[in-house]
Amino acid sequence: MSLKTLTCLFLVILLLPLVVRAELTITGVEGELEQNVRAFATIASEPCDSEAWLVRRRFRALESEARKAIEPFGYYHPLIETTLARDGDCWEATISIDPGVPVVLRNVDIRIDGPGSSDPEFQALTNNPRFRRGEALRHNDYDRLKKALQVRAADRGYFEAEYAASQLDVWPDQGVADITLHFTSGPRYRISQIRQEQKFLDPAIVDGYLDLQVGAYYHSDDLARAYRDLSDSAYFGQIEVIPDVANAADGQVPVRITLQPGNRIEYTIGIGASTDTGPRFRSGVRNNRINQRGHRLIADLGVSTLVQGLTTEYRIPLSDPRREWFSLTAAYSNEETDTFDNEAQRLGVRWTKAMSEAWLRTLSLDASRESFEVGEDIDSTTSIVPAMTFDHKRSDREIFPRRGRRLGVELRGTDEAIGSSMSFVQATVWMRWIRSFGTRNRLLARINAGVTRSSDFNELPPSVRLFAGGDESVRGFDYNSLGPTDADGNVVGGNNLLVASIEYERHLTGNFYGAMFVDAGNAFNDTDFSAEVGAGLGIKWRSPLGPLRLYLGYPVSDDDKNLRLHLRLGADL
Repeated sequence: MSLKTLTCLFLVILLLPLVVRAELTITGVEGELEQNVRAFATIASEPCDSEAWLVRRRFRALESEARKAIEPFGYYHPLIETTLARDGDCWEATISIDPGVPVVLRNVDIRIDGPGSSDPEFQALTNNPRFRRGEALRHNDYDRLKKALQVRAADRGYFEAEYAASQLDVWPDQGVADITLHFTSGPRYRISQIRQEQKFLDPAIVDGYLDLQVGAYYHSDDLARAYRDLSDSAYFGQIEVIPDVANAADGQVPVRITLQPGNRIEYTIGIGASTDTGPRFRSGVRNNRINQRGHRLIADLGVSTLVQGLTTEYRIPLSDPRREWFSLTAAYSNEETDTFDNEAQRLGVRWTKAMSEAWLRTLSLDASRESFEVGEDIDSTTSIVPAMTFDHKRSDREIFPRRGRRLGVELRGTDEAIGSSMSFVQATVWMRWIRSFGTRNRLLARINAGVTRSSDFNELPPSVRLFAGGDESVRGFDYNSLGPTDADGNVVGGNNLLVASIEYERHLTGNFYGAMFVDAGNAFNDTDFSAEVGAGLGIKWRSPLGPLRLYLGYPVSDDDKNLRLHLRLGADL
């Protein structure tokens, strides 16, 4: 369809008069009952200019439609009064309903026979208090239970399950109903075999994404988890993880996994901006499958006004590729800020392992060379730095969580005895915390702290020294502009860091949120701590990639009271 045709069609729709429907007023019932009556009432769909004979026909059916609408809720003897009038240019129908006393359950015979009789998942369904003697009859409850038992049986591997009896008998004149449900579960099947149908990846790599075990009871949740993990791997384009019920026998069912390769090469490109680094450009290339062992190559180039860098990573999956991998890394970066200039080259190895669903541990060893200028210090260093990092994260959602927390701890250091031109040990901790209260409010808090001990602070490059100030530190101050100074007043960084922030956020409209914040902290030496304070207001837009934040920060503790704009896009945790 051409653009001209679409435009004409859109204009015609806009010019069409709004269709006004007959008004239906319902009294005596509310909630689900009212909604169902309105859904059954055909007169409510008639436009005001309908023929009088048609509207009266719809009106004559209104009482029977209302009876049918409330019967599923157990009301079989309602008192109903209806009226019809012409109010100005349209029809107005009124229906008054006294639903009366609902039909109640008299005899309830719900039984699970077979091995499933002791399965707590079935018992949780059949022990519903809605099916006790004397409870009001609701047809939907009966239908839902019938379906739920069948679905639960299929999910848990009772592939031979069937109803020996299923009946709902209603005696409206007596005001009672009887339920008979006899469900025969049959045996619960176990997984007999896991068959892979793919030839492009080592089967051991695929097995690493599966928690399925031969001999274990079948459960659809296990297959769904296997599908998600395989999908997240980026190795596969099409994925099927299904029970081969046609070949099931003697309580055993094979599981068939059919895989097609995904895109081997992926390219990324993006632009952005922040007040710390200015406008930035990013591009990357990723080879998801270098060989049948699932090795990967990842390269990223980032260019901004202040920071330029290229990083590459060769990643090797280990026995559980979801939770453990080994990496070879190489990186080049050049950073030129108002505080320092630093050019660095780095080679490294990393062993990353998920210790649990929330904890990630990384052991690393980096060899680097850095040339830097900080204040009056101009030097070059070489270092071999072992490090250990722990990262803990929990949240109710990945983007814009309502509840979440994150804790990171890193310990790194080096010594001249292992070939470095300097000696230091450093521990850093970062914490973030998010809580919602009500439906429109969030509270966000963060703390960053660090401690460094070195043989000669002046030998340390900027990547080891600690600074404060900027979008993710003390807002209201320039990026890395806070910390101890030299004799000429140049900020040269400190041995220690302590920064804390509290932020209140409230939903305004749509995807927009307002915020108020207070930040405090500084980099310092020894115990000579003097906190700088920044405060301000902000507005956020909830984008698919995470919140885009625009803050106006005020340096409360600084003699220079100029406001500073902070712009940032990224996750909250």
